Amino acid sequence: MSIRKSIIALSLVLPALSVFALDNADIAKSVQLKDGSTMHQFKDGKMSMEDKYGRAVRMKEGMTMETIDGKSVTMNGDEVGKLYGALQAHKQN
Repeated sequence: MSIRKSIIALSLVLPALSVFALDNADIAKSVQLKDGSTMHQFKDGKMSMEDKYGRAVRMKEGMTMETIDGKSVTMNGDEVGKLYGALQAHKQN
């Protein structure tokens, strides 16, 4: 019986935690890349990558990418979860 109560309590808490995570997913700027993907930089300076189909994808920290206008950007962090949450919130609005 206590396992059942634990599962119910956890199912009530998890949605609240995901909403809290979305509040912290403030994107400061987005940069279009030459390959059609988009690099997003969050207010804390960490970055994440969105592929040309709108999905959050993994990117190695320190990897260099080329923007549409020919500039180079070096990946700082790999905030896939943070971007995924922000993209899901954007789709729901």
